Amino acid sequence: MKKLRYIFCVGLAAMMILSAAACNKAPQEQQDAHVNIDAYTVSYTEYPLFANGTSKYRILLPAQPSAAEQYAAEELSSIFEESTGKPLPIENEGGQAASSYISIGDTKAAEKAGIAVSEREMGNGGFVIRTEGENCFINANTEAGKIYGALFFAEKNLGYMYYSEDEIRYTRYEDVMLGDFDLVYKPSFDGRNVDSYDTLYNSENAVHLRVNGVVSSWDEKFGEASMWSSLHDMSNVFQLLYVKDYYNDHNGWFYLSPQYRDTDFSQMTDNECYTIVQKHSQLCYTEGYYEDDEGGMFDTFVQNLIGYIQREPDAKLFMLGMGDNEYFCDCDRCREDVEKYKESGVMIRFVNKVAKEIKRWLKEESGTPDREIYLVAFAYLTVMEPPVKYENRQPIPIDESVVAEDNVCIRIAPLTNSNFYWTIDDADHNTFMRNNIAGWQQIASNFSIWDYRVYYHNVVAPYPYWNTVKTNLQVYKDMNVIDVYHQGIAQTSGVPFGRMDDYVRSRLLYNLDADVNALMNDFIDAYYKQAAPYIREYLAYLRTYYENHVVPAGYSGSVYTTVFTTEFWSLECLLSIKNIFDKAYESISGLPEEEYEKMKGRIDVESRFYRFGLLELYSSYFTKDEIAQMIDDWEQANVFNPLMQNEVRVDISTKVDEWKALLK
Repeated sequence: MKKLRYIFCVGLAAMMILSAAACNKAPQEQQDAHVNIDAYTVSYTEYPLFANGTSKYRILLPAQPSAAEQYAAEELSSIFEESTGKPLPIENEGGQAASSYISIGDTKAAEKAGIAVSEREMGNGGFVIRTEGENCFINANTEAGKIYGALFFAEKNLGYMYYSEDEIRYTRYEDVMLGDFDLVYKPSFDGRNVDSYDTLYNSENAVHLRVNGVVSSWDEKFGEASMWSSLHDMSNVFQLLYVKDYYNDHNGWFYLSPQYRDTDFSQMTDNECYTIVQKHSQLCYTEGYYEDDEGGMFDTFVQNLIGYIQREPDAKLFMLGMGDNEYFCDCDRCREDVEKYKESGVMIRFVNKVAKEIKRWLKEESGTPDREIYLVAFAYLTVMEPPVKYENRQPIPIDESVVAEDNVCIRIAPLTNSNFYWTIDDADHNTFMRNNIAGWQQIASNFSIWDYRVYYHNVVAPYPYWNTVKTNLQVYKDMNVIDVYHQGIAQTSGVPFGRMDDYVRSRLLYNLDADVNALMNDFIDAYYKQAAPYIREYLAYLRTYYENHVVPAGYSGSVYTTVFTTEFWSLECLLSIKNIFDKAYESISGLPEEEYEKMKGRIDVESRFYRFGLLELYSSYFTKDEIAQMIDDWEQANVFNPLMQNEVRVDISTKVDEWKALLK
């Protein structure tokens, strides 16, 4: 990975102020697995980790280390070299025994020292790190956790910090003592997906941010991949019962909007079939619920699902996803059941039937009866409202048949009827979602969240997540959410504050006790350096402007909001933002050329909002020569970390061509 970094220098005197002798510890199993690791402080032992230009320490690995153990050791050795000028040697057990070492993974030394790991204490991606005498032990119940433990050691003992793929902090030491660690840690969420171009297509970036929901290429050395199977958000009609394969012979298994009911899907290519099925198809859940014929809908659905479970032995979450539309089957039986159970209840009854059969199959036929699997059903669009009724204003299940089985997980996706400027549980602004969440909590005990952090129609506009991100995550944590998916935009990097948002969200998903403002300020200082005061001024201006102007002007807080309007953004506002950026550019004017270009590029990314706004909303205020210069400035500002789309699936070049047409 190409690394841009900044280095602090710390001498022995400063380190000695912090150092302390090793202390007696409580037994490992008594340690709190829910500490705020961002605030975790490490005292120092009497043992020099590096002194007088050398180290007697080694990184100790098992005799036959896993790919992740090897990668963790190599990363720690590399960080050590950046910090001291010398790499830390890596040794495998079985050779000459090192007298002082940092053990990573399932070494015999760790076993002898009583370093135990457990899923209950560490979840998915946690770790244990413990100093015993002059040695330190890092281990985890997952392969990824071993990497995270090694990186945590580097953070606390060596002043390392990973901010983004192009900004890593290394602290330079002349002398440094071994830290006195005693920690067992469990992440706040097992499933952590901060979806963006930079995490989806750069898995090394993702693993350093400690997110694990990435579904693009994933090297074995990074540890466990996503908990999700390859069944995606429209799996019911695309994968498990693909309309193209089954509709011609079994049209009763499906709902299709009327204009497509006579379509011969078998003759279509997958691409031709995609849009029709996505926007116009659902399953007929009652067909699967009421029939039990061999080769029928239910049997076929279950057998196809079992195929995925068998082919993906490491997956934990299997999506039973719906078509991405607001249709629901209108057959007589579905209409009758909807009257009794609502659309969501009809769906849950079918999912429960599938869940019971999968539970039976796992126990009796799979050969892996203890495997933990969740079948995931949406609360989304037509099935967003839970199957509850109200007694004394409190939601209760319509009846027992709509109470989710214990191997069912409800994935709440609050796309519509949600105001993302306010927290998801805001009683005044998000009443619909607040009530729905309360209702679903009466139906199910396992949840997943699919939430949003992008304007689909105005990607270049800064998304005001700062009001809500931590409170929403706390709501999700309190309702036993297994997995969080923060949907950004996967088609382009370069979105406003995108890399800061990735950093903040990933740190919170791993450690919900972290402070949002501290994370944001830390990132701004590290990433924007000399320009940090002006980036902070810009962010403060945006917060105030949203509160005092955008929200009162009718802002809906929807991901579909058309943000670029004169009602929201005045010419005076955009020119005020420009003035802030003029100061930011001035602050880096004296830097050496290479450093200047790097910093200018980072400022350019954030400046693109006001540049876009002036051209899009107020071009009539400028002469053609001024417009030509503004377009040229835009294109120059879009070189570093370029924004490739101005709305989802619409190339930015189409907008630039529109601006250039103004010059004719």
